[in-house]
Amino acid sequence: MKGIMDLLARVKLVELSEDEKQVAAETAMTMDPVTDQPIVAEPLPSSPALAPMDGAALEEISFTAIFDQAGIPPAPFPAEKLLRLLDGLRAMDSATRKAAVLAMDAADDGWQISDSVSDAQQKIAALMSHKQRLAAQLQGSEQQAAARMTEVRHDLDAATAAIRQQIAELEQLLERKITQSAQETTGAEADLRATREAVAREARRMDTEIERLREIPSHFTPAAPAAN
Repeated sequence: MKGIMDLLARVKLVELSEDEKQVAAETAMTMDPVTDQPIVAEPLPSSPALAPMDGAALEEISFTAIFDQAGIPPAPFPAEKLLRLLDGLRAMDSATRKAAVLAMDAADDGWQISDSVSDAQQKIAALMSHKQRLAAQLQGSEQQAAARMTEVRHDLDAATAAIRQQIAELEQLLERKITQSAQETTGAEADLRATREAVAREARRMDTEIERLREIPSHFTPAAPAAN
């Protein structure tokens, strides 16, 4: 499990504690049990962080802020005020509404219809420019996102290749260990078999000598006196 956690930490999928990081640093170099040579863990490439794009910050910007940014001066009779006036005359046909507005313009020396027309044209131009800026920002965000996603894909490919390489090396190490264990097991079995055979031969030799020696006691040991 520790090896899996270290692997996941190197590809930034989990976060190790400080103690785990210390253990990982100390065990980054291990020994090949077959060759008795150190195996150095290669660091995996880190994935770049994908910063979220704040689309909400681009929305609901007030028209006033856009017009102020464009430097549009205050109008004696703003276009919005004229629009409210026109909304109040919606019951009239278009020609009548126009005639009514012109009549109001002629009756009031404080403003001219041309003021509203000029204000509307400037605000239309400011809104068009803002739309173009938004489109340019979107294009830049798309290019930036595409570049980041390409970098992430490349990083994933590199991490995948590195992990697969490590897996292949570990599989080779396991294969060598299995082979070594099989060889050592065969050798141990052969040694045990040879020891058993040697002990059996020696036991037979001892038995033969015991039988030879028993001949002496059997022939020359005085018989026990008969009981009265």
